[in-house]
Amino acid sequence: MSTKEIVVSGEQALQVAEALTATSMKILQLLSKERLDVSTIGRRLNLSEAYISEQIQVMEELQLIKVTYERGKRGIRKVCETAIKRITIVIEDYKS
Repeated sequence: MSTKEIVVSGEQALQVAEALTATSMKILQLLSKERLDVSTIGRRLNLSEAYISEQIQVMEELQLIKVTYERGKRGIRKVCETAIKRITIVIEDYKS
């Protein structure tokens, strides 16, 4: 787990704000305690693995989480952990 803080503004702030849904916050909270694979996250949140995978992909692209692939009982597991501990969103005039 990382203690990294990120500060985002402008376009990046908009992308992060859009990604921080109730589900993604729950995922980040779970991952702040331990590394988990996608299927375990889905079971704990009572959500489909496909939906969790979609959320994980968005957060990985924004560098909010790190993903590694490990051998599991039935193939490869996508294991996730937080890449950040704190996000600061700077609000400023945004020109589209």
